[in-house]
Amino acid sequence: MKEILPGIFAWHEFSEEKKLNFNGYLIVSTMGSVLIDPPEIKEDDFTELENLANKNSKSPLQAILLTNVHHERECDEMRKKFSVPVLINEKDDAGLERKANKTFAEGDTLPGGFRTFKFENQKSPGESAFFLKDRGIMILGDALIGKVPGKLNMLPHDKYRDPKLAKRGLNKLLDYEFESLLLGDGESILKNAKEAVKVFLES
Repeated sequence: MKEILPGIFAWHEFSEEKKLNFNGYLIVSTMGSVLIDPPEIKEDDFTELENLANKNSKSPLQAILLTNVHHERECDEMRKKFSVPVLINEKDDAGLERKANKTFAEGDTLPGGFRTFKFENQKSPGESAFFLKDRGIMILGDALIGKVPGKLNMLPHDKYRDPKLAKRGLNKLLDYEFESLLLGDGESILKNAKEAVKVFLES
């Protein structure tokens, strides 16, 4: 468990198959705290997570947010342990092993103060981003991954019906001003992240 930005704590589970980290986040906000895409967590890290959630009593844990159906991961265990609802985009709800408590749609404001929007032509129909405008933080699930620190990639082409359309849909990110990009898979980019997105989209 590591504080990567003020009030933002991350942990990860290494995937031998993908050869990268599956990341989870605790976001502490004045509008309430949330967990995002929680992967498996070691016992010591979970104890720290519990302590952090309890410590921030002015910003109680409100929900578990999922960027897509494939990041269900450990959300059901976390839901049981913290007694908070799981939220996912309405287009991905049917694919979950354990049904979400609530769904959201394009443009909704979520617990923690996040605005959400959806990408088209991705691996799953509900692939979503979470944007915290006042802090310039963008959070993605599988829309982009970070295999190499400081650089961005998409999933392998066989994950998409049309990889070119999938990449074109990511231009939506350029409509938002963000400094940090937190990724569900691989290495996040904490500074100048929008520029890294531009470089990838122009490649």
